[in-house]
Amino acid sequence: MNDMMKMIRFDLISVSSLTVPYVAIFVVVSIIASLFGLTFGILCGLNFVMIIAPIQGINNSSCKRLYGMLPVRRSSVIKALFTEMFVTMFIGELLSFLCLFICRISSLYKILPEKLSYIAGRFSGIPYSRYEKLYLLAAAIFAFITIVLCFVQMRSEVKNMETAIREFIIIVAVFAAVATFISVMIYNEKLEALKNILLPQTSAGKWLSIAILNAVTLAAAYLFCAVTVKKASDKEL
Repeated sequence: MNDMMKMIRFDLISVSSLTVPYVAIFVVVSIIASLFGLTFGILCGLNFVMIIAPIQGINNSSCKRLYGMLPVRRSSVIKALFTEMFVTMFIGELLSFLCLFICRISSLYKILPEKLSYIAGRFSGIPYSRYEKLYLLAAAIFAFITIVLCFVQMRSEVKNMETAIREFIIIVAVFAAVATFISVMIYNEKLEALKNILLPQTSAGKWLSIAILNAVTLAAAYLFCAVTVKKASDKEL
């Protein structure tokens, strides 16, 4: 555990000057925008990929030989990376929730010019039951990105980065095709049962779906990490 925490600290220090300031600026701007009824803070989770990408880049390049010089086990390096991915993206999800909550309760949009105030007021005026769908969307973004990142990292460690990228492209293409098909079918009222599962009508149902998405993401990250440790921990850095 101590080695893993040391690696997390090492990785975050390594990228702190590269991406953290920009992520922090985006979060601050998102929170300020939320005060005026603008909901692009829902993208905070997506923005946090900027922290993970450089760490993965170091880990999957010739620069990772640096890790071999550190007094830590390979398994600790792997566990630290997967922990960083999940925790960082989870913080992004929570910040998305915070921005949506602020956007919902704030009335500062009223001091904006008339046209902007009208646009922002439309978001604040929608029913809470519909507003909760944005929370569900934020959770879905978190789940999809985190699972894909963990899968790509697993495959790059077990095989190589070229294989991981190729499989990543295939996954995204298949997901896009399936999502498009389901969206069209739901729009044409062909899959009402599936619609009720994906978009629960009740508040409790939506928050249950959010909890399930987070639990599935945690389980997937743990599984991918365990597989990577088992198959790649003995590889030379």
